[in-house]
Amino acid sequence: MYNADDCDALESLTSKRVMMHFCAPITDAESALDRKLTRSAEQCDIPFEGQILKAYVWGEGKTVLLAHGWGSRASHLAFLGKNIATSGFRAVAFDGPAHGNSQFNGSCPRSSLPEFCRAIFHLSNHFGPIYSLVGHSFGGAAAAFSACGQANLSGYQVRVEKLVLISSPSGIKAMVNHYCQNYQLPDGSGPMIIAQLEKEFPLRAKDYEINNALRKFSGDVLVVHDIDDQEVSIEEARQMVEGHGHVSLIETRGEGHRRILVSRSLVRIVKSFL
Repeated sequence: MYNADDCDALESLTSKRVMMHFCAPITDAESALDRKLTRSAEQCDIPFEGQILKAYVWGEGKTVLLAHGWGSRASHLAFLGKNIATSGFRAVAFDGPAHGNSQFNGSCPRSSLPEFCRAIFHLSNHFGPIYSLVGHSFGGAAAAFSACGQANLSGYQVRVEKLVLISSPSGIKAMVNHYCQNYQLPDGSGPMIIAQLEKEFPLRAKDYEINNALRKFSGDVLVVHDIDDQEVSIEEARQMVEGHGHVSLIETRGEGHRRILVSRSLVRIVKSFL
């Protein structure tokens, strides 16, 4: 039988294991299609915090920086990026820390929202100035918090005129809830993960809600979300734009969470906004 100290130690160990899993992106190996999608891009290796970020560049003009989602890679944004470039922009997509073809530190891939935001800031200094940030899913949240210089990220703010959030979760609490639901974790796991996040980084999860962050953004914001998204509910998009006159929400149908990235309707929407 465990005494109280044993139970506390076991709970702490369990929470740390969950945190390691939570911060470890699970990505597929690069496919022939991934290579085909990025073949037309100029490819760059950008040093970042002892790592290497792989970046892909199409076109010339004002720079649009695209951030992919958790467990995704830059090639999944290549269709959108190449089409943005045909409208007279320079589109830059990148494999985030511990994602895709970027090189990470250590034996196990591991990243976080703060690290993604620092990577966006670093790339903005390398390719800048940045006209617009475009983010999908987790990358949308990272783009929003970077553009707003939210809370602990105030020193890594990226000044942009326009912000595009595609299929984005509404904040850290929502991300944790999605994780708990996807892995069918027991009740009470969410608060445990949030407590561990706040201890490790450190941050306050309540400071990272997109609706609150957008109050500090003076440019134009476009939110695109599919009604049939089974990973991030359309209600999150509706909540994040509530009360903001400078934020537009376009709801699509039949595209889902990931297929939307190869939708010609999304391309038209984003190009028109930019």
